Amino acid sequence: MAHVAQVERKSGVAYEVHWRQGETKKQRTFAVKREAERFALKVENELAEGNTTDTLVKNTKTFREIVEASLLASAPGLKLRTNLGYRAIYDKRILPKFGSRRASTVTRAEVQAWVVTLAAEGLAPATVHHHYVALKKVFRHAIHDRLLTYNPCDGVRLPKPETASEFAPVFLTVPQVEAIATRLDSQEPYGLMVRFAAYTGLRAGELAGLRVRDLDLAHGHVSVRQTMQRINAQWIVGTPKSKRSTRDVPLVDATLIAELRRYRMLHPRSGDPDALLWPGRKVGGVAEVDYSRVLDVGSFRRNYFRPALRALGLQEMRVHDLRHTAASLWLAAGFEPYKVSRWLGHASITTTDTIYAHLYPSDYSQHVAQFSEYVSRTS
Repeated sequence: MAHVAQVERKSGVAYEVHWRQGETKKQRTFAVKREAERFALKVENELAEGNTTDTLVKNTKTFREIVEASLLASAPGLKLRTNLGYRAIYDKRILPKFGSRRASTVTRAEVQAWVVTLAAEGLAPATVHHHYVALKKVFRHAIHDRLLTYNPCDGVRLPKPETASEFAPVFLTVPQVEAIATRLDSQEPYGLMVRFAAYTGLRAGELAGLRVRDLDLAHGHVSVRQTMQRINAQWIVGTPKSKRSTRDVPLVDATLIAELRRYRMLHPRSGDPDALLWPGRKVGGVAEVDYSRVLDVGSFRRNYFRPALRALGLQEMRVHDLRHTAASLWLAAGFEPYKVSRWLGHASITTTDTIYAHLYPSDYSQHVAQFSEYVSRTS
């Protein structure tokens, strides 16, 4: 229950509304008795509905405090890189705008204006969406902790996704893959690594994390069990992206298996099952590999992959497009989409459909024959 107490102040009479929520005592002061009584009634209504009354007190938590609480609560369930990604978004564009504000004072109109500003600054719609999700995540945490009764991000309109993107998937043909690999064969083992990436579809972090033990040539597959990610200038050993990303990927190309067998025999640390399969570069910018260092896919792209593309007159692309290439080649070879989904390590086949559905085979001759047979039997 909330009650109103009249108190004497130097400035005159004031009216304090006192109430308790759980073990916490709360109060708010008014200069007019009628306003205090109305406020007390509002408090009682919130308490009766089981809502928090923190939003009714002027000294509610700041947005910055809730950000810290949200990051702390979500850390156990997020990969370190994801958590640091959220931290970077908050520090760069969200905390400067809302950090010092009382969370309960932020309105939907202010969030909408902030989204419009981000778009006006030139951020891509996908980037604006990432920032919006990070902001909404904090307010959702506040609601779960009963610090707020509504989310000011609800109902906010986001910019429409662009119809074309510089990151649109690129699908290479087998001759194009071989042309790039042949161009890089003189800089071993990068030619083989291009073939491997284009025929296995591993992600960059998965390529960097492969160990000698993960290459099972006797059974014809590669085991994806760990990743290497560069976080805050340090290489961190991690786990694959999702539960289904821990997988075995078949080596479906016989020539690739033969090349990998030779490569492993010549690997300077082939006797150490925990040694990294692919080398990094020596320090100092020299064009020599170092099997004691982690493969930096970004460095490989800058110093080897992109120059090869230019020399061959091929379009600009990412190393990640070798993963897209693997998916397109598997589907073109007639492998079932659900198998391709598993080999790619997608969380569900829906992801595979979203990206590659246009590549699914569309030969309906068997269906025509089957339907014709049915018609003849029922006529």
